Amino acid sequence: MAGEVDPPVTESVFAQAVLAAAPHGGSCEVLRLAEGKLWTSGADGRLACSSHEGDTLSRNWAQKISKRLDSPTAAISLDGRLLAVAEETQAGFQVWVHELDAKGRMSLQKPRNAGRFTLNIRHLSWHQTLPYLCISTDDGKLDVWWEESQGSSTTASRRQLLKGLEGGVRCAALDPQSKLLAAAFTSGQLVILSFPEAAEKYRSTLWPKSVSGSGHLRLSWQPNGKRLALPGLRSLRLLPRDFGEVQELTGGHRYSTTMAVWSPSGEVLASASLEAVALWSNDCLQRIFEFKVEPSSFAWGGQLLAVGTKTGQVALLPALVHTDTANTTTGPSEKETKEEVAEVKEVSEVCSASEKQAEETKSADAEPSTPLEKRTELFQPAVQMKFQPGSTHRGRRRLLAWNEHGCLKLVIGSKHRLVEVDYYKCRDPSSLREIKADGVEIGALGPGLCALASSRHVAVHWAQSSFEHLVPDGQCVEALAVSRSFVAFFASPQRFLHIFTPAFTRIAELDMPHDIVSMVAFDQMLFCVFQAQPEVEPQLHFALFDLQKNDKICGCLPISPHSTLRWIGFSAEEQPLTLDSGGVLRAMLSTSSKSWIPVAEVGHECKLWPVEAGGGVLRCMEEHF
Repeated sequence: MAGEVDPPVTESVFAQAVLAAAPHGGSCEVLRLAEGKLWTSGADGRLACSSHEGDTLSRNWAQKISKRLDSPTAAISLDGRLLAVAEETQAGFQVWVHELDAKGRMSLQKPRNAGRFTLNIRHLSWHQTLPYLCISTDDGKLDVWWEESQGSSTTASRRQLLKGLEGGVRCAALDPQSKLLAAAFTSGQLVILSFPEAAEKYRSTLWPKSVSGSGHLRLSWQPNGKRLALPGLRSLRLLPRDFGEVQELTGGHRYSTTMAVWSPSGEVLASASLEAVALWSNDCLQRIFEFKVEPSSFAWGGQLLAVGTKTGQVALLPALVHTDTANTTTGPSEKETKEEVAEVKEVSEVCSASEKQAEETKSADAEPSTPLEKRTELFQPAVQMKFQPGSTHRGRRRLLAWNEHGCLKLVIGSKHRLVEVDYYKCRDPSSLREIKADGVEIGALGPGLCALASSRHVAVHWAQSSFEHLVPDGQCVEALAVSRSFVAFFASPQRFLHIFTPAFTRIAELDMPHDIVSMVAFDQMLFCVFQAQPEVEPQLHFALFDLQKNDKICGCLPISPHSTLRWIGFSAEEQPLTLDSGGVLRAMLSTSSKSWIPVAEVGHECKLWPVEAGGGVLRCMEEHF
C-alpha cells in the first residue's frame, strides 16, 4: 500500500446535503441524470422520471417495471436507450433488457431475456459507452450480456465468465476499453479478469467476508481506464491498471466507504459512506456533503451528481472543483451549456447557505482550526455496546428485561442472586415469583415465560416447570431472546446463533459473520443486530428470521450519524423497530423491500425507555437508572 494522501482542506469543504422527496415509497435508486431530468426506481416497483429545479423534484411520469412490490435491481445505459431490470419470478431470478423511447419510457417492444439465475441478482451495471451489461448474482455467477449490430438488425449475446466458485458476486465493473472486468466477491476478494477470454489477471483479498444480501459495495473504473476505485474502508483505494502500488485517499469519511463513481469527464471522483458523500479531484479532497440518511446510489449528469438514499430521498450535489493545482491534466469542459452552469449555480447556492450561516456565527476570538479538526471536536467517535432490550447495567438491583410482558429484576445479595419476575398481563399467583439464579448475567422475557443465562448455562422458566441447557465448552452467551415457541442465544467467540424450542430441542445452529449487538423475539420472528468490525463508528447489520416460514432476510441497519443503537423491538403488528441515541425511531417498511424509515423522534436529550409499541403508538417510561 502507498502512503496515505492527506487532502488539502479549506473552510468551505463541508456542506449539508439538501434532500428532496423522490416519487417512491421506501428506498430510491437513481438511474440516470440528463437534460434536466432524473430517472429513478424505488420500493413501489416503478420507473419514474422527474424534472429538477434546484433541489426540488417534480414527477413527470411513472411506469411499472416490476410485478413485485419491492425495489427492483435496475440500470439504464449511459445513452438512455436500454433499461435492464432484474426481478424474481416463479422460475427463478430473471434479467430483462427493455428498449426506451425518446421520452425515456419503456417501449412497447418485447423485452429481451438477458439471463435466468437461481439466486438473487445483486448488481447490474452498464459499460460507460458500449451496450455491455454486467450481471452479478448471489450464486456466484458473473455474466456479461451485450448487443451487436449486424447490418440493419441487432443481435444479443451473453457470456458467463465465472460460475459459483468464489462465493456471491457483490458487484462488477467493465473497464472503458472493454478488456478488463473487475468483480468483488462475498469472500472478500477482488478478482480482475480479461474480457472476453475470462483469464485471471489479478486477485487480492481486500474486504472482510460479507453475507449474501448485505454489504453494499460499488466499484468504478476511471473513464480513461487507468485506475479502479475501490471502496470498502474509510480510505478510498485506487488500484492502477498495471496492478502496481495502491494509492489511498483519506480524510473524506468517518465510516467505511460503500460506493465510488467517476464523473464522465474523469475530473471528479465521488465516494459515499453511511453519513457523507465526498468529492475528489486530482486525488485531493474538494468537498464533503453530510447526509442524515444513508446514500445508496449515484448518477452523474454534467456537473451535477444525483444521490439516492435508503429512505427514498434524493440529493442533487454540485461538483464544482478547483482545477488550478500543479498536477491538473484536464480542465472543465468548454462544451458546458449555460443551462447546466445555471443549474449548478442554483444548487450550489442552496448547499452553501448552511456554510455561510456557520461562518457568520464564528466567535471573533476563536482559535483557528481546520474543518477536519472542528468536525472531530463536534462529533466524537461513537462506540456501540452490546445490550439486552430493556436492561440496565449497574447496581445490585438492576433490570434484565422490561417490555410489554412485564419485567425481570436481578437482585444481587451477599450470598445469592435472585431474579424477580413480574408478568403485567397475567395477574394470578404465578405472575409474581422469585427464581434463584446464581451466576445469571442476562435475561429475556416472553409471554408467560422467561429465559436466564449465565456464562455456561441457559434456562427457560415457565410458571410450573423449567428446562436447562449446558453451553458447549469454549463458548460464552452474549445475547438472549425468548418467545412462546422458541429460545435463541448467541455464543462467542465462535459467533454461533443457537435456536431451540423452550424445552431445548434444537431447531437450528447458525454460523454468523459478525459480532452480536442485540436480539429480540416476537411470536415466530427473531430480530438480530450485528456489528462489523468497527473502524471508528458502528457499522450495523440486521437479520430477521421467520421460523414458521423458514425464511431469513438481512441487510444494513441505518442509524443517525454520530449515534449508537439504544433499543430494538417489535410492534404488535410484527414490525421490527429500532431506536438510536439520536432519538430517531425507525421501522422496517416491509420484509420484501428491507427498507427502514424514520417514524418518530423522541429527542436525544429526553431519556425515554420504550416498553411497548402497537397501533401507531410507542409507549415509553422515563429512565431513572
